[in-house]
Amino acid sequence: MTTQNRTSLLAADQKMIDGVQKNLSGQASFTVGSQKLTPADIVKVFQDRLSTAKAADAAEAARTAAVKANRDKRAQTAPVVRALKRIVEGMFMQSPEVLAEFGLTAPKAGKATVAVKATAAIKNKATRVARSTRGSKQRKLITGTVVPGASTGPAPEAPAHAATPAAPATATTPLTPAAAKAGG
Repeated sequence: MTTQNRTSLLAADQKMIDGVQKNLSGQASFTVGSQKLTPADIVKVFQDRLSTAKAADAAEAARTAAVKANRDKRAQTAPVVRALKRIVEGMFMQSPEVLAEFGLTAPKAGKATVAVKATAAIKNKATRVARSTRGSKQRKLITGTVVPGASTGPAPEAPAHAATPAAPATATTPLTPAAAKAGG
């Protein structure tokens, strides 16, 4: 029953009580169904119905409050419970029988779906392009040329009295493997 129906039933029962007290109180007794009842007995029947309906409403309200309190408490304590489960799983991951005593099972490694793997490959390639990272074979293909007069050792100190700056180095293009073999 919905609340509106329950409310209308309670109102109907109360009206029956009011009607019996107003219009049937002068009767000594009469037969209702197969029972002989006085007006007071009829009023008691309806009052019993009202009291049980009100008790049911109170019980439902108490149940609703208890369910809400349970949900609130579970939401409030969920982080603690999750953390404890992780700790217990970490401590006893190699002992399934001990985990079973806690009502837990060892976590399973998740399987990556094809879509996840494809997305990861695309992101990996994009990252390598963005960072200009290369594999070992691509790095071997990159070579440079030696500028005449440059040494591999530390640069000599410039004299303190030098007024003219050194000429800028000319840019050279790296040799490709084919050009390096040709000697040029």
